[in-house]
Amino acid sequence: MDERLVQLGERVKAARVAARETQAEVASAIGIHRTHLVQIEAGRENITIGTLYGLADHFGVSAAQLLPD
Repeated sequence: MDERLVQLGERVKAARVAARETQAEVASAIGIHRTHLVQIEAGRENITIGTLYGLADHFGVSAAQLLPD
């Protein structure tokens, strides 16, 4: 697994937990399937720029805050 994908997934999950939302709620809000979000949070799947911006907008953070250094 790519360590950067794992770190991105951890940041997405932390934002979701802080927002007190389920994976299903977030996935529905940004227009992806819940299983896709599960894979992103686990660091097992690449993320598109559109999904990255959708997540950032949903959580009210910049896309850069979700991306690892």
